Amino acid sequence: MNILLALLLAYLVVSLGYALFSMKTTRSNALRLVALLYLLVSVGLALYFYNQLLSRPRPIEQEYFSKATEAVVLATRERDGESIYLWLQLPNQAAPAYYVMPWSGRAAEELEIAQLEAGQQGGTVVMKHPFKRNQRYGMEGDEKDQMFYSAPPERPPLKAGETAGDTRHAIEFHAPAATAN
Repeated sequence: MNILLALLLAYLVVSLGYALFSMKTTRSNALRLVALLYLLVSVGLALYFYNQLLSRPRPIEQEYFSKATEAVVLATRERDGESIYLWLQLPNQAAPAYYVMPWSGRAAEELEIAQLEAGQQGGTVVMKHPFKRNQRYGMEGDEKDQMFYSAPPERPPLKAGETAGDTRHAIEFHAPAATAN
């Protein structure tokens, strides 16, 4: 279950409990109405803010629960001097996630080089340790660590009866013999 959804449900339960408790312990109908209105407004605001949060990128340095060592970079958008927006496919997650990281000239350069190499090779761009704060540039990161790199394309699946490194089933091309007319 999504952490944000769990927090929203917890908030809704607490709001409902508060409103029910207020309505039960208050004799005044006006205060009961205020408690009911509070419940409706808080539920409406919670649902609105939940919807708004889903459409915004999460700051990459505030991701505390993911232990991913690599993530495939599906798309990027750079705003020079401000930030780098990343759409990452994390392992063991069906849907990609949208993140924003602080601007780093070195990271932007590595990302651009990795994207060019991946485009030429037909591979993918991979981000190493996307949530490990001590390896990010400008945050006590090691200058030798490379954050983005190009991974070669995956090998197609083996055919029936073929083993890895087996070349005896390879198709050979023979030029047709010259025939006299």
